[in-house]
Amino acid sequence: SLSELASRLSRDLAEGAHGEGGYFISGDISTQLFRDDCTFVDPTNSVSSLSRYQNALKILFDPERSYVQLVEPLTIDENKKQITARIRSGGILQLPWSPKISSYESLIVYTIDSNGLVESQDQVWSISAIEALKETFTPPSFSAPSDS
Repeated sequence: SLSELASRLSRDLAEGAHGEGGYFISGDISTQLFRDDCTFVDPTNSVSSLSRYQNALKILFDPERSYVQLVEPLTIDENKKQITARIRSGGILQLPWSPKISSYESLIVYTIDSNGLVESQDQVWSISAIEALKETFTPPSFSAPSDS
């Protein structure tokens, strides 16, 4: 049922499938909830492969120094066969210069197929794609060299 799926997605978003951290920062996702060819769309990317998406998530954020929080309970639209989530996240990317991504909100719409699997995950962010990319390439802090 959609309510069971929403409950599982809620746990995956907040804690991860196996408690490794919300799946957006850890890749710890219940793969059996999604189609293998599920389409994952955010303002900077679109991927139509569950395994490619999961692998990308595993290397993006440092789960020890990042977070995901549910902003409100997930909502279900039985007619549209959609589940909607709102999360707040941020943290440190796993790049050599450890860029910090400031806290931002995501509105996530999951569309469910006739077999009860997620066929698409569409995200809208509270920051623009340009802002997100700019933070990716900005070191966490910069201090000018002192005159000694």
